Amino acid sequence: MKATSIQIGKTYEVKTGRNTTTVKVESFNKKTGGWVCETQGGKDLSVKDVSRFVREIVSKPVKPPRGKKIVAKTECANSDKPLSGVDAAYRVLTEGQRPMKVKEIAEIALASGICKLKGATPEFTISAVLQREIKTKGEDSRFIKTGRGLFAAK
Repeated sequence: MKATSIQIGKTYEVKTGRNTTTVKVESFNKKTGGWVCETQGGKDLSVKDVSRFVREIVSKPVKPPRGKKIVAKTECANSDKPLSGVDAAYRVLTEGQRPMKVKEIAEIALASGICKLKGATPEFTISAVLQREIKTKGEDSRFIKTGRGLFAAK
């Protein structure tokens, strides 16, 4: 693989020791002469040698089996099963159509019964998952922070 064929934002398989791992190229560091990549686990990895790139991974659109629908991640396939904290927060923010404080998001999600958080402080749980998604996914995150303690859906 040539260095000119490696593009930012694409997913590649990279040699790491005896194994290979899937990474997404985030940027090129001119100072070190290497690519800054993110693994599927969310860890940053610096790749300086182009020979470590094995191949590009092309994502194919998922086709549902005949007669079946693909259910979006934020929707519950089974109405009895509650949503996760991050999916419930996304639903509350999209339905509210305005930035909200974390405590308000948690109260609405718990009161409506769309999620069940077992901890003593559900607002801290919601805050943690929102901040983690913004940090790990960056531009692809479903949320934006609009102010101190205020979050909104994109």
